[in-house]
Amino acid sequence: MKKNNRENPAGGRTTKAGYVALIGRTNVGKSTFLNRIMEAKVAIVSDSPQTTRRQILGIHTDRRGQIVFFDSPGIHKPHFKLNERMMKDVYSSLMDADIILYFVEIDDRRPDAFILGMIRDAKQPLFLIINKIDKYSRGRVLERIQAFKDLTEWDEIVPMSALRGDNVDHLETLLFEYLPPGEPFFPPEELTRQSDTYYVAELIREKVLRHTRQELPFTTSVKVQEMTDREKIRYIRAEIYVETHSQKKILVGKGGHLVKQVGAAARVEIEEYLGKKVYLDLYIKVVPGWRNSPQFLKDIFD
Repeated sequence: MKKNNRENPAGGRTTKAGYVALIGRTNVGKSTFLNRIMEAKVAIVSDSPQTTRRQILGIHTDRRGQIVFFDSPGIHKPHFKLNERMMKDVYSSLMDADIILYFVEIDDRRPDAFILGMIRDAKQPLFLIINKIDKYSRGRVLERIQAFKDLTEWDEIVPMSALRGDNVDHLETLLFEYLPPGEPFFPPEELTRQSDTYYVAELIREKVLRHTRQELPFTTSVKVQEMTDREKIRYIRAEIYVETHSQKKILVGKGGHLVKQVGAAARVEIEEYLGKKVYLDLYIKVVPGWRNSPQFLKDIFD
C-alpha cells in the first residue's frame, strides 16, 4: 500500500528511525490507533476479540524520520495452533522493537500480571497508553492514571483516545524524541508491507465479523484465491472458511442474504482501495478444525 503525498525526510537533517511495538489485550484499540496515526486504514477493526491475527507493519514517515509500527495480535492464552502463531508474532514484536507501547483501556480494573511479567524486564523505553479517555471527565481520567502509574517503571504515560485522536500527536512527538538517529528503513511513500491479496482478504473478514456479530468471532478465515484484471474490472475470488456446516448456514443466511451483505460491504472498500471496479466472488467452505491444522495455517498465512 502506498500513499504519494507523504513528506520525505529532509535532506541533510538528522532524522530518527526505529520500530515501535503495540501490545496489549484484545480490543484495547491498538489497530484503531495505528489507522489514526497512519491517516489510512492499514488494519481491520471490529468489536470481536482477536481481530488482528498477524503482525501488521504500519510505516509512518515525515520530515522527522520514520516510525515502523508493529500492530500485534491481542495477548491471550493460546488454545489452538492459530493462537500459538499469533502469540509468536507478539513475542517477535517485543524482541525487535526500539520502543514498546503497552495499551490498556481506561476501564481496566486489575493489573494484568501476565503482560506486566512480559514487559517489566524490557530494555527498551516502555510507554503506558491509557486508551478510550473520551469515556470520562478529565478528573476521572486523572484518577485512572494514578491507578496505573505504579504498576511498573514507565518511561512515559500517555492518556489517549485513539478513536477521537486525542493526544495522538503528543504521543507521536514523544516517539520521535525517544527513537535513535537513523535513516528510513522503507521508501517514504510506503504505508505497509501487506500484499494486496492479504489486505483484501482482511477487508472481507472484517465484514464477516461485523455482520455475524457474536456468532462467528473466532472460527472464520479468508483467503483470496484469484485476483485478475478482466477488461475494466478486477475479478476477485475469495474463500471464506468455517469449521462446521452450522456455521456455514449462519454465514450464508436465509436465501443467501447475509453473505450477499458481506460481499456488498467488502466490495465498496476494496474498490476504494484498488481504485477500480471489482467483481467479488465469495465461496464458503467448511474445513473442520482448521485452527489446529499446521498445513492449513501455513497455506493461509505464509
